[in-house]
Amino acid sequence: MPVFTSGLRLAPLLPPLLIAYAAYEEELKGFREDISYVKGATGLAIAIDGRVRSLDLFGTAQICSRLWSRLVAGLAIEALRAAPSRAKATSEDVLKYWANITQWPWEAVTTVGEGQEYRADSQQGDQGSALFYDGKLVYLSAVGPVVANS
Repeated sequence: MPVFTSGLRLAPLLPPLLIAYAAYEEELKGFREDISYVKGATGLAIAIDGRVRSLDLFGTAQICSRLWSRLVAGLAIEALRAAPSRAKATSEDVLKYWANITQWPWEAVTTVGEGQEYRADSQQGDQGSALFYDGKLVYLSAVGPVVANS
């Protein structure tokens, strides 16, 4: 759907994510080069400003490796938009976040396709979604609440 710009020219209406990717194109390239897939990894935890903000887990390393660059691109955009910080998260912080996720009130929801899907909202505002097929995890995503920069 076209929109009019200030110069009365037509410009395509881009989804916000595409606009963000375009704005940070060079920086995204650097992130992708610096954060390469670790053989055998089945997930990625993202921490910004010393706080775990998201966790993505896959049922297999093969699926994770195929989607790695997309995960890193999402990480990069969040990191580039955040205020600079020296705070670091540790592997213990990730394990605590995982322990917290397992205590969320997960509820079954209707799936569009195959498998069983569950969703949860934490008391702190985190959101999670997990898809299982034949009793095995296919994908789990947990995302913390959006925190505005001060």
